[in-house]
Amino acid sequence: MVVDVDQLDNSLVDIDVYTLTEYVSAKPLESNLEVLFTTTEHEEKPCAQLKCGENLKFPFARDSYSPVAVSILDDKELVSADAVTDTKRVVELTLDISALGDLHYDPGDTVAILPSNASKVVAQLLQRLDLTQQADSACHVRLAANCTKKSAKVPAHIPASTTPREIFTHCVALHSVPQKQFLSALASCTSDVRERAFLASLSSKQGAVHYQTLILERGLGLLDLLELCASCKPSLALLIEHLPRLLPRPYSISNSPLEGKQQLRIIYSIRARKPGVTTSMLEVKLKEQPARVFVYPRLQNAFHYTDLELPGNQILIAVGTGLAPFLGFLAHKELCQQQATGQTWLYVGAKTSQAMLKQQQLIAWQKSSVLQRLRMCYSRSSSDDEPKHVQELLEQDAEELVELLLLPKTILYVCADGAKISKSIDDCLRRCMQRVLHLDETEAVKRLKELRTQGKYREDVWL
Repeated sequence: MVVDVDQLDNSLVDIDVYTLTEYVSAKPLESNLEVLFTTTEHEEKPCAQLKCGENLKFPFARDSYSPVAVSILDDKELVSADAVTDTKRVVELTLDISALGDLHYDPGDTVAILPSNASKVVAQLLQRLDLTQQADSACHVRLAANCTKKSAKVPAHIPASTTPREIFTHCVALHSVPQKQFLSALASCTSDVRERAFLASLSSKQGAVHYQTLILERGLGLLDLLELCASCKPSLALLIEHLPRLLPRPYSISNSPLEGKQQLRIIYSIRARKPGVTTSMLEVKLKEQPARVFVYPRLQNAFHYTDLELPGNQILIAVGTGLAPFLGFLAHKELCQQQATGQTWLYVGAKTSQAMLKQQQLIAWQKSSVLQRLRMCYSRSSSDDEPKHVQELLEQDAEELVELLLLPKTILYVCADGAKISKSIDDCLRRCMQRVLHLDETEAVKRLKELRTQGKYREDVWL
């Protein structure tokens, strides 16, 4: 019987099964920091990373922009969750961005949202580390007196004055993938022999298969490991030093700036099991009054639709919520139809027809000639005669697709999962080039590389 590890809960994990009899554990990480509790008054802020000063940089932030609190004006469920088809709930948010000043953005640009870990998760971790009584006590982090590591330093994302609750809520990624050295360090904090051997085995070179199964495939993180290993008691200083920073989450803007410059929309999906940190936070924020999130605009890149692209042709390829930026493209084109515009083809996939984002709007854009070709497919379709993936649609249209792509003013855009789907789409495009242009695989790969270099093949992928 094949066991789906994604459907198991931690109570079903027998750590003895994943414990080796012979192994060499990874060299444990050193602890170079110490936490000192003080009696000084603590300054509370809605987002602790904003207290870290100029030394802390926010990834890909536009010049002169820092995170600011913006209001959520509206939320709309676009797709309802469906356990039968494994369909995620999808929500569209409208944000009031007046606090960002006179922000110029183009369809395809992105904003970043600062996340926070769930209060329940933080409370559980504080209790586990015997820090509940000191959770809101002021403290500061410094190098340990016995630290000999020359490169050791206090992480820039830890405020000078903070609290354990603030650190775990806003500063460190509690759900990050544990590295092997970190597992070895956790083993050294574990008193039970059996549990210590389990963590040490996972950290070892010999335990690579078990690490792949439990950590990389199943996604066990620090909190799961602490649940499995009741005697593991890492120090606050160890976690501060070796848990990575809780990073902002980027989202594509899904509207045209011509719809209203002081507002923008983003779209997110949320998993039923192990939802993401940022999406979980957003779901909680929607129940608050007023609902506010910290946002900043990210640097612009070539994945956009501006006046320069309007006269040309576009081939848009998306899967699931990868459609979000293209909704902005198409809304912008509709509002600019008094100008000369080129052809726009859209290839988009979803699990079911009900899971297709704004399907009726897409059909309306096709009828009004905003879209010259609309090709949709559904991976959970019960019909064997219908294409189930965008790759099949692309191969069906290969002749016309390649002909349009090679025109001087055509740009191809792909927005999809970078781990698997975008690679599969790239392979499909390569096969189309081979078949239509009579190229071998090496020549087709080279041709696609040239298209990327020329700015005719643009990707927005996520992991």
